[in-house]
Amino acid sequence: MIRRALLLFFFVFGSIASPGQAAAIHYIAIGDSLAAGQTPNREIGAGYADMIALAIRPDSYSKELAIPGYTVSQVISQVESAAGKKAIQSADLITISAGANDLLPLIQNDPKRGLLTFNAVTAAFALNGVRENYAVLLEKMKALNPQADIYAMGYYFPYPHVFDQHKPAVSEQLNLLNQIIKQEAERAGAVFVPVADRFGLDGVEYVPNPGDVHPNGAGYLQMANAFLAVYAPGTKLPSSILGQLPKPIPLADLIKQRQKMLEREQKQEKKAAEETDQTAAVQGCTREEVYAAAL
Repeated sequence: MIRRALLLFFFVFGSIASPGQAAAIHYIAIGDSLAAGQTPNREIGAGYADMIALAIRPDSYSKELAIPGYTVSQVISQVESAAGKKAIQSADLITISAGANDLLPLIQNDPKRGLLTFNAVTAAFALNGVRENYAVLLEKMKALNPQADIYAMGYYFPYPHVFDQHKPAVSEQLNLLNQIIKQEAERAGAVFVPVADRFGLDGVEYVPNPGDVHPNGAGYLQMANAFLAVYAPGTKLPSSILGQLPKPIPLADLIKQRQKMLEREQKQEKKAAEETDQTAAVQGCTREEVYAAAL
């Protein structure tokens, strides 16, 4: 549904793309729930990656490697998979959202009382892990495709509803996360995209659910335009597109769809393996001789 709607968007909003983006581009978005486009209501809809695709009109676009809840190490596993390698090797443009799921689960958010608590030592340990794993992630991606343009997306402050006195300490942890991503991106020759300033500490209009850290469409639009400000200065998506985005689907339904897809792939791989084993069981014959004998 989303893919069909995006094709329509490419036609309707074709004038948005800047003249410099006329060449064919193969764009993939990898990472966590932000790359996937998760809404504040546990749905998957048009996120920043989809909006970027609207603006630059890539020849191909996919966010199949964006999985809600994934940590940096899990994103590395995605990159190392057969599908991940194939996607990255064919990409011209890659955006990454990774790192928040290493840190945010350590922060206890009490939306009813407006409180935030966390253990500074545990958070520091997690951030160090992000530093190490992000370097590995970028190294593996560069090895697969040295020519791809890689953009590492920063993170915003996701707790605008809590009391002001609880914001600075957690905001500092998010700032450290962004600094780590920026440092590792620049060290690897990638580009960091800052988004925190666009949300601020009080961005309730972008993160409307006190019990959920994900942005709404307006928040994703801010992220998309933050990318465009770096990637193609002067290019900006209008807020009018928010009323024309495809309807999001429940996250549970998406999980079921992906599970069915994985089961089909596993069956196909098992069948192919069984056919190979059967061929190999014929002693003293090459595979070509076995096929010839079967004709």
